[in-house]
Amino acid sequence: MPFRTELYIGMRHLRSRRKPAFVSLTTWISVLGIALGVATLIVVVGVMTGFERELRSRILGTQSHVVVVEPGAAGMEAWRSVLARVKGHRGVAAASPFVFGQALLSSRGRVVGSVVRGIDPALETAVTDIRGYVEPAAIGRLAQGGAPASTTPQVLLGSELAASLQVGTGDEVSVVSPAGVVTPMGVLPRSKAFKVAGVFRSGFYQYDAGLAFITLREAQNFFNLGSGVTGVHARVGDIFQAERIARELQRELTSRYWARSWQQMNRNLFSALKTEKTTMTILLLLVIVVAAFNIVGSLVMVVMEKGREIAILKSMGATRGGILRIFFLQGAFIGVGGALVGTLGGLVLGWNLHYVEDFLEKVFGLDILPPSIYHIDRLPIHMTAQDVSLTALMAVLVCLGATLYPAWRASRVDPVEMLRYG
Repeated sequence: MPFRTELYIGMRHLRSRRKPAFVSLTTWISVLGIALGVATLIVVVGVMTGFERELRSRILGTQSHVVVVEPGAAGMEAWRSVLARVKGHRGVAAASPFVFGQALLSSRGRVVGSVVRGIDPALETAVTDIRGYVEPAAIGRLAQGGAPASTTPQVLLGSELAASLQVGTGDEVSVVSPAGVVTPMGVLPRSKAFKVAGVFRSGFYQYDAGLAFITLREAQNFFNLGSGVTGVHARVGDIFQAERIARELQRELTSRYWARSWQQMNRNLFSALKTEKTTMTILLLLVIVVAAFNIVGSLVMVVMEKGREIAILKSMGATRGGILRIFFLQGAFIGVGGALVGTLGGLVLGWNLHYVEDFLEKVFGLDILPPSIYHIDRLPIHMTAQDVSLTALMAVLVCLGATLYPAWRASRVDPVEMLRYG
């Protein structure tokens, strides 16, 4: 039997007006179920990818791509030579030294623990995106406040940290080191007054609530590092090559230094996001599998209804393979049609997701993304051609697998028994 004839017969079965209403309804439910499953999966995967991209951009806004430290040492004394070697490495765009320490910040009777990072403002803006999170004048005030002639050094505070301390630009805060100073009276905490040069908002709560910037010189003095630093961090041209560059730097430097990429430093976070994305994909794929079972039921009922027609086709010379292809094509049409409708629906919904978000917030009074927590006013969504095509392909493969049993059962119909008793 020619393929065109098999395709024609399969389509005639789908369009047949003599088919019982229940069978036709089951077919449309199958198409709708597959379409909804595919559309939902495309949107959810797009949102998960968008969250990952947004989180990565915010983390890398205040964190460098590669960090070189000297573990086990109080400070890196030979940091200038390390800085020169890191800057000269192929693929590194910029590098700068930094000091990292923990301290307590107090103001107006409030005390909050924080990470204090000492930076060189002239070099730091080329390594991180801190300039984009604070007014430009604040960077200038920070640099001027760290000059030797200045009496009061300056500090940049995260927005949540400043809110916890109830301070703003121009206010004064006390920074207390838990290490302390040894005196005849015992160990006393080291404390110093700083003036707030500005407030930055990175959009990442962990940084906004627990990070403060001071100048490199002030950090060296405050943490008693002398001329040493905690380490050297760098910005690379391609963030996805950071791990390779970190390995190369590790080989070039002596074993006393460690080089780590942003992937290694945030491995747990991004592994959790990847696991969540995979889990959601598997769960939503089950929706498509359930819809595919409707295809099985629909085609089985079609085989029962078309038993006499199958017997007549076989008596006219149709082979088992021909009958199998007829019903396989019929199920494939349902699956491909549902996947196509679902793909188009998912793309349209994804491109207009902010309208849906506005509607839900307005009608039901929901606050889907509280700005005070996420600092994102819209659901981030990023639909890639790879994710969309892979989702549609998985749906089609599941549906094709669901058509195998009904098609095989149709090919096994005995024409003699069916024409005698059918």
